Amino acid sequence: MNLEIFKKDNLAVRVIKDENNEPLFCLSDVCKALELTNPSMVKDAILKEFELSKLNLGSFDTGFGVKEFIMIDEAQLYYVMNNSRSKNAKPFRMWVNKEVLPSIRKNGNYGFKPLTHKEALLLGLELLEKNEKLELENKSLKEKEL
Repeated sequence: MNLEIFKKDNLAVRVIKDENNEPLFCLSDVCKALELTNPSMVKDAILKEFELSKLNLGSFDTGFGVKEFIMIDEAQLYYVMNNSRSKNAKPFRMWVNKEVLPSIRKNGNYGFKPLTHKEALLLGLELLEKNEKLELENKSLKEKEL
C-alpha cells in the first residue's frame, strides 16, 4: 500500500490506491478538512447512500503504532464534498477537483514523488499534533461558553 499525503494550506488528505489502482481517501482527513465533527455520522450516511454494509480500511503507522482508518472511494468523496455545508467545502472541493484528481489521473500521484516511510511518519505526527492542538482549543472554547 503506497501512502500519499496531499497538502495545500491547511488541507491534508491521506490517499492510498486500491487493488484496481483507484484512489481511496481517508474519511477522517476529509471530515477534518470539511470541518465535519462526526465522522461516524458521515460513514453511516455513505453506507446508506451507497447501500453498503462496510467501507474499505487502510492501515497507517501514526507514529504511535499502526491504526486502521476508513477509506472512501472517489464517488463517496464526491458525495461527502457535495453534501457538506461547511465554509471549507468549496475550497476543498475546488482543490480536489482542479488539482488532486487530475494529477492522480495524469501522473498517478499529486505532482510529487510518494513520501518515504519516514516522511509519511513525520507528516502523520505533524498532523496528529495539529489535531491535538485544535482539540484543546475547541475544549477551551466550549468551557468558556459554559
